[in-house]
Amino acid sequence: MPTRTSTAWRALRTGVAFAALGLISLWLGAVWLPLRSVWDRRTPERWRRAQRAIQRAYRVHAGLMKALDLIEVRWVGLERLTVPGAKIVVANHPSLIDTLLIVSNLPQADCVVGSDYAENFWLRGSVREAEYIRNDTGADVLNTAVRCLREDRTLLIFPEGTRSPENGLGHFYRGAAHIALESGLDLLPVRISVEPPSLMKGQKWYHVPARRPLWTFRAGDPIVAKEHLDGTESSVMAARKLTAVLRERLAGGDFDAAK
Repeated sequence: MPTRTSTAWRALRTGVAFAALGLISLWLGAVWLPLRSVWDRRTPERWRRAQRAIQRAYRVHAGLMKALDLIEVRWVGLERLTVPGAKIVVANHPSLIDTLLIVSNLPQADCVVGSDYAENFWLRGSVREAEYIRNDTGADVLNTAVRCLREDRTLLIFPEGTRSPENGLGHFYRGAAHIALESGLDLLPVRISVEPPSLMKGQKWYHVPARRPLWTFRAGDPIVAKEHLDGTESSVMAARKLTAVLRERLAGGDFDAAK
């Protein structure tokens, strides 16, 4: 039976973990990545080195959180994400560290990020050096994302644009669907669950559950984008249909990899 002392001890360890993440992020964005950028200024694809450095840092931090007994992580179908080649990874977003845990397994990932993430004091340097795509730049988002995919890169999108509400999913934006239809690629859905719920939207970091939460990531069958574009309707209508299918899958639809 958890006691107040054990819960307080878990909250303290959580504070240590987030302080470490802040320092790692500041080191990456303000020191290491800018220095590497100057060193590699004549080298193409500097963004790739930045993304690789972020992946390694996130893997170290995920390992720290596991060592502190703060999290447990289970992957089902991880090989679908790590297979080489262009792909659009789309996921729900129940907790604060979903991006960290996914990116820690992807040596290369172009993340579509919100302005709050891109302008965050701790993160903005890494966002800039890794050339992540801001989701508030209108048509440029679509053009940049499609260009990255045509270069055989991995794109990571949270279609809610922010963390999910406490009970279920939030509103889904149609950007991921438009990118899939324009690029001709399928959507690779990843359903994330956290039990007990932790680090939710509106929840303070020190509001820790009584026991160690389990993050489960399930990568399901690809959603074939072209099946929703029959040539008789507009791309807007096709994107709306595709987004509805994606939302249904992430809300609890059948994932063959989870069987």
